Amino acid sequence: MRARLLIIVLGLVALTGCSSVGGGSGEPAANEADATFSLRMIPHHHQTIDIATVARTKSKDQFVIDVADKIATAEAGEIEQMATYLRSWNIQVPGNDANAAHKMAGMMTAKDVEALKSATGKQYDDLFLATLSRHLRSGVDMAKDAQAKGEHIGSKALAGKIIVSQTEVLDQIAAKQKS
Repeated sequence: MRARLLIIVLGLVALTGCSSVGGGSGEPAANEADATFSLRMIPHHHQTIDIATVARTKSKDQFVIDVADKIATAEAGEIEQMATYLRSWNIQVPGNDANAAHKMAGMMTAKDVEALKSATGKQYDDLFLATLSRHLRSGVDMAKDAQAKGEHIGSKALAGKIIVSQTEVLDQIAAKQKS
């Protein structure tokens, strides 16, 4: 996945003849960091939505169900926003390939997902919250990197929104785990 991402981004740079895309007709420029952020965050979000969907049906804990609903709803909208950016930069939007996604940095492994699927009851709820917390922390790290290295105003704003919303969920999970 990493090699494919690099090829796509380098192809983008070669086609444009510079290190940024966009910027014409008043549109803010985007650079490699902006494209990489969307190309990595979309599969990351798909994976979150996949496990949240399972949590909404498997868990009996209202807190877990509420967290799953909140994160899945937010991330579905963010996927659409990032997909719009990628299309405007003439970059193919990544699909939802779970096998490829497991190999990307910051993603849950197939073993992590299988453990979630086989757990039940309180064990499931605890494992879901712990797994989701690790996953969201990696998303926050990706968003911070995009804010530090990106140029596209919209992409950087989205990264900031992700940092705030996912940190809020992480804080809620931490409080629940302490109670």
